[in-house]
Formats: sequence, structure tokens, C-alpha cells
Amino acid sequence: MIYILYNPLANNGNGTAGLDDVLAAAGPRDKDQTPELVDVTKEDEAELLLGLGPEDEAIVCGGDGTLHYLVNALAGRVPAAPVYLWRMGTGNDFLRDVAGSSGEKLVRLNEYLRDLPTGETDGDRRQYFLNNVSFGLDGQVCELGEQEKARLGRPVNYIALALRLVLRDFHPANATVTVDGETRTYENVWVASAFNGRYVGGGMKLAPDQDRTGDKLCCVVLHSLTRPKVLLHLARVYWGGHVKMKECDVRFGRDISVRFDVPGSLNMDGEPLGRVSGFHAVKPVHTVAACETAAGMVK
Repeated sequence: MIYILYNPLANNGNGTAGLDDVLAAAGPRDKDQTPELVDVTKEDEAELLLGLGPEDEAIVCGGDGTLHYLVNALAGRVPAAPVYLWRMGTGNDFLRDVAGSSGEKLVRLNEYLRDLPTGETDGDRRQYFLNNVSFGLDGQVCELGEQEKARLGRPVNYIALALRLVLRDFHPANATVTVDGETRTYENVWVASAFNGRYVGGGMKLAPDQDRTGDKLCCVVLHSLTRPKVLLHLARVYWGGHVKMKECDVRFGRDISVRFDVPGSLNMDGEPLGRVSGFHAVKPVHTVAACETAAGMVK
């Protein structure tokens, strides 16, 4: 049996848009068996997936926010049934990272649900993440974006929000960053993040050399920047050119801690977590086979 999991409240209440395409792609295995639609606001998503057998298949419709919820509901457990993601999000940083520019709408998830990194903030509960924990400018963009979406009831222009913050409203702070026991301090920090994937914010390639199939995270710190210089070089993050700047420090490690001298905005996989003083991210040792795109896999 094929199960199609969707959230009708996603995408500003348009979570059912595009389901016809998913149904057409999945199709019935035979004339007596059609895919079953599952509203995840009425069913326990993790319990359903973990209860499926290897002969079943599941397609999760959504983007980075949907995946963040899913991996935390699974809490480190991997379903026996093949589970796929169907692109329905707005940022789609995970899919952009694993499928590249292929335009794939469907990728298999199971390989990427194993041994995920975790992050925690100010003593709050530990959460799993697929893409990143991002502190500073990106965190505040996500926070304001959620506030604007709730107020306006429609998608917002994140580029416009970022420009507003760069020009006026964002205030850099000082940070202490420890990667695998090595501590460095920075002044005037705009971004301090731990990356499991390469992308953040719907296509910004902040960690261009990160490999999510390895056993290390990538720590990126943008520091000692004036507002004009941030504005001048903002476009460089979309292709990864910022890593060549002297104001960009990139380190790789399994254990990353970030502390700011004043609270700031933080997001995990694009989900705002409020204003905190820092975070701690850890990635376990593991090896993961390259994710297969789903061509020919869902029958």
C-alpha cells in the first residue's frame, strides 16, 4: 500500500494544493489498490510510518518545516518502509542539497533519517535537525518571516526582510564559538551557524563544502562586518563566494557550541526557536550511502 501524508494547514492553508500531481505520480499498484491519503493533523505521523512494513511505501508532502517536524516525531527511529519526500515547501533547502539542480520532486528519505545531528538551546529539550541551526541574521529573518506570515496570512518576501535587517534593524553581537574543544572569540558577528547540509534560507549556500553524508558539521561565522560591507557581499552567499572573505571563518567538527554576549534569534531547519543566548549541536559518527532520487522507485 502507498500512503500519501499531507498537512492541509501547511503553505498558509494551501496544503492540499498539488495532491493531484502526487496521486498521479504514485498511481495504483493494481486496479484494487489506490494510494491512501493521510491528513497528518488527524493521525500520528510517526506511529503510522513506523508501523508500515517493507512492502509498503509512504510519500511525505512538504518542505523543510515538514521534515523538521517529522524527524523529531520519529526521534531517531527509521521506518522499515521506503519513505519519500514530495516537494511542496517554499525554501526546500534539504531537497536542493540532495537533488541539486536536477529538478527532482521526489527523493527517498530513509538514508537521511539515520544518525541525525541534534541541537539544544539554553537548556531546552534536544531536537533533531536535517539542515542547520542558524544564529543571528538568518535566525531573525526566519523569526520576522513567521510573524509577517501570521499577520498577513500570505507568503512574505524574505529578501526584503533581510535587506531591512541589514540596513537598519539587525544588531550584531560578540560570540564565543567552540568546535571540538577549540574555542575562538569573534566581534561584530552577523551569523554563527552549524550546518548539516549546504543551504539555508531557500537557496543561500552558506556552507558550500559541507557533506551531510559525513560525520561532521560545518560551523560558519561571519564577523567583523559593517552594514555597507554586508550589503555589498550579500549576493555572494548564494553561490558560496563568501567563504573566501577574511571575515568568514569556516570550521568542521562533530561538537559545536555557540554563545553570544546578548540574546539573539535562532532557527533550526527554518523553524524559529525565539531569542536565546546560544546553542549546542552534535553529530554522531556514521556513514550514510548517497540518497537515491526516486526515479522509478514509486511504482
